Amino acid sequence: MNTKKLGSYPSASVLITITTALFMIGAFALFALHATILVDILQKNIEIQVYLVRDIDSLTQSQVFAHLSKQDFVEIDKEKQKPLVRFLSKDESAKQLAKDLGEDFIESLGMNPLRDAYLVNIKKTYYNKEKLSQIRKHLEAIEGIYEVVYSESVIEKINQNLHIIGWLIISFALIFIVIVVLLLHNAIRLAIFSQRFLIRSMQLVGATDSFIKKPFLKRAALQGFFGGLIACLLLIILLYFFNLQIKELRVIQNYLKIIFLFLFLLFAGTIVCLLSAYSATNRYLRMSLDSLY
Repeated sequence: MNTKKLGSYPSASVLITITTALFMIGAFALFALHATILVDILQKNIEIQVYLVRDIDSLTQSQVFAHLSKQDFVEIDKEKQKPLVRFLSKDESAKQLAKDLGEDFIESLGMNPLRDAYLVNIKKTYYNKEKLSQIRKHLEAIEGIYEVVYSESVIEKINQNLHIIGWLIISFALIFIVIVVLLLHNAIRLAIFSQRFLIRSMQLVGATDSFIKKPFLKRAALQGFFGGLIACLLLIILLYFFNLQIKELRVIQNYLKIIFLFLFLLFAGTIVCLLSAYSATNRYLRMSLDSLY
């Protein structure tokens, strides 16, 4: 069956609707993806300060570092496969503090009151009050460690905000998915509605149900695929524009996840349109003649 027999099928309006719907869900997914990656980076940058006793000898200091590096709660650098434990000398701390204060406080005091420390990144699964308190007690019992310091209020606030952000993203994602599915379904259903008399005419001349369905299913699947493809191209343009405006955005982009998102849009567009066309054609195949008017 050639496409001319399908009559005045509203191809352009259907394709525009499909593209718009998939672009909407794609744009939201990109936003959620970047927000998730940004939150993950912020979490990994949260450190606890492990201050050492004064005049610690090199052997004890090495033992402290080795002990910290072996702890399960310490975040691992995925690229270097090393625990994120960084030494910060009291001299470095003094220089940074003097820079922040705008004056050399060591010269005024005649000594450096600060301590050598290890800055330790903690895995996000340990970001709660109870676990951090246990970590502090465990570390402060180790020889050579004077004190463990972290900002409880900041970590608690981050956890609360992450909880709220997580629920907002999930809620909006569900709403967008429902809206997109309804838009795609209605676009295909209305398009096939315009072909209902053609479907009945084909039935009257003895065409089988599968023969009648085939061109509608094929067209719907192609429109879903090309709608997804156009949506992906528009999203690439959107990403390119934002990358030009915000250069730091490239740092948090995960191109593998973005590719998976584009593949999902192509798959979702094709499948939803195909199922909608199947449902709509079945409906008109079983509808009485009076119901068609």
